[in-house]
Amino acid sequence: MNRIRRLCALLLAALLLTSLLPAVSADSGTDCGAKLLALTFDDGPSIYTDGLLDELAARGVHATFFVNGVNASLYPDTLRRIVDEGHQLANHTYNHKELTSLSSDSIAREISAVQTLITEAGGDDPAYIRAPYGSINAAVRAAAPAPLINWSVDPVDWKYRNAATVRQNIVAGAHDGAIILCHDIHATSIPGALMAVDDLMAMGYEFVTVQELFYRRGVDPQPGVVYTSAPNNGVNLPAGQGGQGYFDETQLESHWGYAAMDFCMCRGWLEPDAEGRWLPDVWVTRQEFAAAFARFSGIQDLYPADLALQFTDVPADCVNAPYISWACGAGLIIGYPDSTFHPDDTLTREQMATILARYMQMRGVYAEGSVERYTDAARISGWAREGVGMCTELGLLQGAGGGRFNPLGRLTRAEIATILMRMAGE
Repeated sequence: MNRIRRLCALLLAALLLTSLLPAVSADSGTDCGAKLLALTFDDGPSIYTDGLLDELAARGVHATFFVNGVNASLYPDTLRRIVDEGHQLANHTYNHKELTSLSSDSIAREISAVQTLITEAGGDDPAYIRAPYGSINAAVRAAAPAPLINWSVDPVDWKYRNAATVRQNIVAGAHDGAIILCHDIHATSIPGALMAVDDLMAMGYEFVTVQELFYRRGVDPQPGVVYTSAPNNGVNLPAGQGGQGYFDETQLESHWGYAAMDFCMCRGWLEPDAEGRWLPDVWVTRQEFAAAFARFSGIQDLYPADLALQFTDVPADCVNAPYISWACGAGLIIGYPDSTFHPDDTLTREQMATILARYMQMRGVYAEGSVERYTDAARISGWAREGVGMCTELGLLQGAGGGRFNPLGRLTRAEIATILMRMAGE
């Protein structure tokens, strides 16, 4: 029992890792020549937002939506669509009050109320924040759990309710690395913005989310810091190299998780991708975790795949089917009521806590604990509360900063490698 408790105690401080992705070094000289713009929309969703999403999809353009809570609560399906179609869902507070006039507690409530809606829609937690009117002071910066995003191009579309004027103002102000402000609550703003998008794409500009703009420009955005643009200062990564999880693998030994990744790669618990990349900052999916955990436990790909193939979304040629089958048979990971497994969904912190709790119980360790210490306890799913409470009671989890647990926060390959290495007693 002592050995098992020691194993459990080593398991998982890694669940606490919530640091932002590392910035690419500005002296790397990486410059693909791209001219980047981030188009943002405030105050929605509205009756116009779905039509805007249709038009953005037709152009292959991704934007960032800073949603207002009063409106966002009325359009949950639109919020999910924003996330599902690759746009960035961000926070514009609940009541659109000028934050500099509020107390610190009120500022925090304005932000957290919208974060709940964003998280439920599958968006980032914490999501980027835009203060109403761009009004920011020390209290706002201190209360912000994420970067504060202002803008460098303002077409004043709320004032000039004329599509042609909105178009002209956007094009006239556009510059490489700019963040453009618009509003998807005005009927005239949307056609004006779309015409500007067409003009600027013809000029060679590429439209990206604010998050991707930062990644591709090597910017490591910090909570409470105000950003208005991301000019090319020596790092200008091409599409596909600057999105979620990018890390310059010529600098792998400098990554915080290098030792753990190397440990797991050498033992075959984690595997590189087809191009030989370690991908330390890429989020782990449910099937990838099942495979890594199974290999860690000595399971090989010859394990019978029958239990996995009962799920309607696990195809017969799924390379991870044997590992999914083992994890399900062991009772560590289960599917959904509609006979699906969601193999490509990213693994969440509450899922990880539940899996680890089940693993510990399988090894004869149990402790009853409470999740009420977390400020976001109400957002922990009912099925996960026991596992999160158990891991907390055993001292394995201490939250994600600010007293939160961040139940839907995602985990990277480097974080999973750290967990597996600690489980091995290293």
